[in-house]
Amino acid sequence: MAHKTRRRLTKTELKKDPVNEFLFKTMTFLRDNLKVIASVLGGMVIVTLIVQSLSSSSARQSDESVAGFFLAGQLYELGMSSFQSGQYDTAMSQLQTARSVAQNNYRAYSGRDSGRWSMLLQAKIGIIFGLEDEVIPQLQEFLATRPSVEFADTGRLYLATALSNRGGGADAVTARGLYEEVLASADSSSQLAWEAFNGLARLDFASEDFQAARQHLNAAFAIFPDTTEFMEYQLARLDLAGF
Repeated sequence: MAHKTRRRLTKTELKKDPVNEFLFKTMTFLRDNLKVIASVLGGMVIVTLIVQSLSSSSARQSDESVAGFFLAGQLYELGMSSFQSGQYDTAMSQLQTARSVAQNNYRAYSGRDSGRWSMLLQAKIGIIFGLEDEVIPQLQEFLATRPSVEFADTGRLYLATALSNRGGGADAVTARGLYEEVLASADSSSQLAWEAFNGLARLDFASEDFQAARQHLNAAFAIFPDTTEFMEYQLARLDLAGF
């Protein structure tokens, strides 16, 4: 079956990732409320956030939590940029630092939204590093706290991804159930739904159910018509197989 060539996801669409979307909101908040001093030294980025005119301990903790997530997010963005430009050692250092900052921020402020987003960001980086055995129990513990829908859906998506990457029959079954839970809960036109359909397609490929893979990919493309080079490869496989 022929298909049109699709380009990579646009920056606007990539911003719909829940963690990235909250990071964008955080940047706006800090721009309006905090002074951010950034300097670069030996490839390591040191960001000093100065909180001014705080009226209470609660307000200070809130701003510190937001600042911690912002710092982790900025290091994550720098790490991914370094990776894409081929600076792998620098990227590893920046991403490891980002994960450490996010973990510490969640430990200190687990009851705040920015602390919860920090938890999900560190899990996302852990998946990039292939640390599924570490990330999976962390996400399971996080979901056991019964976070609000937005956090729960993102947590389920990342947990499903980690389980899919780790492989194994039981992991695949659990991952499929988590992806379906995301689809039942999230907005049908959201980035979460797009990623869940793609996750199901990956599981279909692994089990060689190519007809189901085509259906799930088509559902994903109905949300966003663009795709990545990896998705192009998957489509080509389906075309060659006659699905």
